[in-house]
Amino acid sequence: MTAQTETKVLALLASGSEDFGIMCFSEIAYFIKLNRSEIRRACRSLKRKGLAEFHRGCWTEDGVPAGSGYGATKLGRDYADQKLVEKFASKRWI
Repeated sequence: MTAQTETKVLALLASGSEDFGIMCFSEIAYFIKLNRSEIRRACRSLKRKGLAEFHRGCWTEDGVPAGSGYGATKLGRDYADQKLVEKFASKRWI
């Protein structure tokens, strides 16, 4: 895994809202063309660094169970590459 992979994953996680910014591996893979193993390693590494956190038992805005996922912490949002965050944010809401 490279630092570039972590940078992309963190920016994607930071592109979501603080309330509904949790993403599962398949959603991350949709935006960043990485395999599940690479995404898992990046998310766990970001978690160890305090830049991301794991959430289980997530729900969609429509009240449908959505499983588990990762989201950026406050420190992660501050640390993320803002240009990349904006790029992912614009892709997420098209």
